[in-house]
Amino acid sequence: MLTGKSGGVLRDFGLDIQDVGPRIISLLSKSATHAAAQRGSAAQTCGKALPFRPILHSSSSSAQAGRLSLPACAEWFLLRHMLRKGRAFPQVGRRSRRSSLAESSEIGKALGLGPAWPAQEQWKKRTLCLISLPLALLLLMPSCSKKNAGEEGEGAEEGAANIVAEVTVTRVERTDIQSTLSVSGTVSALPNQDVRVSSLVPGRVARMMVAEGDHISEGQVLAKIDDRPFHDQVQQAEAAVDQAKANLENSNLSLDRNEKLLERGIAARKDVEDARTQAAVNKAQVSQAEAALALAQLNLARTDVRSPLTGMVVKRLLSVGEQVDGTAAQPVFEVANTSEVELYGNVPALYLNKIRVGQVLNISTDAFPGKVFQSHIVAISPAVDPSTNVGLVRIRIANGAGLLRLGMFLTAQVPLETHRNALVAALEAVYRDQDGNPEIYRVEGEKAEAVPVKLGIETKDRVELLSGAQEGETIILGGGYGLPAHAKVKVKS
Repeated sequence: MLTGKSGGVLRDFGLDIQDVGPRIISLLSKSATHAAAQRGSAAQTCGKALPFRPILHSSSSSAQAGRLSLPACAEWFLLRHMLRKGRAFPQVGRRSRRSSLAESSEIGKALGLGPAWPAQEQWKKRTLCLISLPLALLLLMPSCSKKNAGEEGEGAEEGAANIVAEVTVTRVERTDIQSTLSVSGTVSALPNQDVRVSSLVPGRVARMMVAEGDHISEGQVLAKIDDRPFHDQVQQAEAAVDQAKANLENSNLSLDRNEKLLERGIAARKDVEDARTQAAVNKAQVSQAEAALALAQLNLARTDVRSPLTGMVVKRLLSVGEQVDGTAAQPVFEVANTSEVELYGNVPALYLNKIRVGQVLNISTDAFPGKVFQSHIVAISPAVDPSTNVGLVRIRIANGAGLLRLGMFLTAQVPLETHRNALVAALEAVYRDQDGNPEIYRVEGEKAEAVPVKLGIETKDRVELLSGAQEGETIILGGGYGLPAHAKVKVKS
């Protein structure tokens, strides 16, 4: 704090020492440049003997040694700045102003700044000199405490070096490692083994014999369409056949009679020819009626909606009482054979040349944890989608137990490359340095050393080490994050 004559100067100029702080804070940003310029002189002056001890109050030990303490240095720079700049102070009474000028002149002489400055200039502007006090304090504190900070830093480093980290370890071993490509997709039925069954005749659904999930065989009746109209059509067609046969028989009798009369010379040849034509027409009408009867009987049989394959009912799309139009646009059931299913997956074009037809794959799904389904590739698309640069791969899976359902999401692991007898370590044992480069921590006794490595094939739990490691080496598995290049460790039992 300001004491002695410097404090008296402030009081004489009408400044309250308690108000200095807020004023200084408001002007800090404006005086940063000036403070930087004063830093050199402050560092040189702090701790040196000064010729004006009578006007400064410091600690007794500092005063006896002829040196300034930290508050005294700040006080001196404040007064020095006031005398050099000649900044104006707030207006005060005439008498106190004169006494202040007298004291300021004496202070200037004591500081070796020459004669007092003209009194007219000191009242032109309001002072900004009070800003120098906190800046001097801020600049002097780092330089005066530099030695202490260095000692603390060295102590912190020594303390960090003495920290012992508890870690778990593993060993580098030689084994086979394989890179795989994950191909995901949904389960679908084989081609022509997933059918939407429709009614072949229009009508109302009279009965539904099966539901979703029922096992069915080829030719089994799934639903029944109301057949009463079709029975009537059959009877009508049968009557038409009987009528056509009667007409044919009559025309045959007429033809025989006219031929006999022609032989006896009674009938004209034209009558015989007309009778022969009528018999042929009636014969054709019989065939036409019989065909209509067969169609009516077929439509009657089509009122039974039958399954075209052996499998199971996937969906029932209609209910009893609903009307069907007899076209494929209105299916009644969806049935499929799921004894074998296929996985349709997309593979990037980069890997298409690394897989082949007949390659055996392992397939897993979250629906059956731990269950692996055997499968193989049956087809690889010869074309690639230009927008996504992927090609379609068909993977066939045996599903005799019926565990896999249509639409289920599966992931197949397609092997791409295998390295035999490679150096392999656990994936968790590989750490990253500040630049993101891989490294391992080699453990020897109670010391661990960071060793850069080069990685090869990487799986979900193991990684190949191409360089930087030797077979049988002990390396840190867990607890290596944040360790320095050389550290003391303790292996957990």
